[in-house]
Amino acid sequence: MIEFILVFFISLLVLLGVALALAFGKAPTYRPSRQEILSLLVDVMEKSASTERWEMFLSLPINHDPELENVRKECSLLVFSREGELTEGINGALLNKATMAELRAIAVRLNRIVKAEPISKLF
Repeated sequence: MIEFILVFFISLLVLLGVALALAFGKAPTYRPSRQEILSLLVDVMEKSASTERWEMFLSLPINHDPELENVRKECSLLVFSREGELTEGINGALLNKATMAELRAIAVRLNRIVKAEPISKLF
């Protein structure tokens, strides 16, 4: 009888924990900041970005920031040529030389946007 009560209370605690996590938790979202995307672009140019991180940036829309969404669309157009194939570089580079120069121009523009954004603190 003691084992039943012990198992019952442990199960009850686990189920209550799961219910609370579902009730008060929030769904995971992809909300990168402008600085994070700028860092990603720099990593791609330095050939140190992971393919997964780059592909996630290209494939997921950024709804919270229209300017970042435009950057994402421009980068997506760079990666896929007019024929629809990837424009990969050599030696582990995610992009070839021509698209790397265009990416550098996008990164410069994004850097200007990052520097122009106001500094705010939440109290």
